[in-house]
Amino acid sequence: MDLTTSYLGLKLKNPIIVSSSPLTASAEKAQALEAAGVAAVVVNSIFEEQIRDETSQMDEALAADGSSEAYDYLRANIAMRLGPEKYIDDIRAIKETTSIPVIASINCISADNWVSFARKIEAAGADALELNLYDIPQDPNETSNAVEERHLKLVSAIRAEIDLPIAVKLSPYYTNLLNFAHRLDKIGINGIVMFNRFLQPDIDIESETLRHAANLSREQDLRLPLRWVAILRNHLRCDIAINSGIHNAEGVIKGMLAGANVAYLCSALYHNRDHAALINGIINNISGWMQRKNYPNLAAFHSKMCELSTDSCKGFERAHYVKILTSQK
Repeated sequence: MDLTTSYLGLKLKNPIIVSSSPLTASAEKAQALEAAGVAAVVVNSIFEEQIRDETSQMDEALAADGSSEAYDYLRANIAMRLGPEKYIDDIRAIKETTSIPVIASINCISADNWVSFARKIEAAGADALELNLYDIPQDPNETSNAVEERHLKLVSAIRAEIDLPIAVKLSPYYTNLLNFAHRLDKIGINGIVMFNRFLQPDIDIESETLRHAANLSREQDLRLPLRWVAILRNHLRCDIAINSGIHNAEGVIKGMLAGANVAYLCSALYHNRDHAALINGIINNISGWMQRKNYPNLAAFHSKMCELSTDSCKGFERAHYVKILTSQK
């Protein structure tokens, strides 16, 4: 079976990409993932706070606004005090020691500081750049339109300055996600990642302090991005990556049936430390399913659940929400 695919203009041997996390934070780790069979890696994110002040205490800055995507790699970043220049060195090292595509990642909320750094990432040899947009607006006078315009300004500024393929990693919480994704697409981005995962702090009622824990995904978390991939697929020119809830071959297949070009893997790698066994199992099970279904390649079933000529996409819309609720006994 032919599992090759394309994402951000990059030719991939299969649709499995390891998302930004400590698992991709060094050349040694990237080499191990390549040996395990993944098609590409997204390098552990560098945060806007690090660009703003290389010597600042990231833990204090992030605690102040609560922004993070997974607390485990947040702690890793704080511990290492990973600065911008070291990040560039890591990109170079990963490129020099692996043969798979390397996607850099920056976690950003404003246009300041990022344009020049994006140029450095391009010069370091990264194959693409992922912009992880995460923002918790805390000004009651700032409208949703103002938030979106700020994000669009950031993406536009970076798009105008670099030739690298750009993917934008989104949250599902925009007022009109379809409209915002369409506006991003018009800017000329190459891909959208749905969705990022954030730190969700809890409260310890005895110590009366915030309690943090890794926010690893579960298989059922796939349903939200799956729905939006299917809704967005026929409205966008750019590629789509599905993220959150991918734990096995079934999840990857579902994502591609809905219209994703690739699937991001992360939490499953923490649940199963035998990465080679996990990834090989996923690849083999995808191939086995394709063989049973007589699909010679991924293109044969990509977006099949969301073709305009069928009613499948309507199943992801509100009509079926009503149908399911009213049919429960």
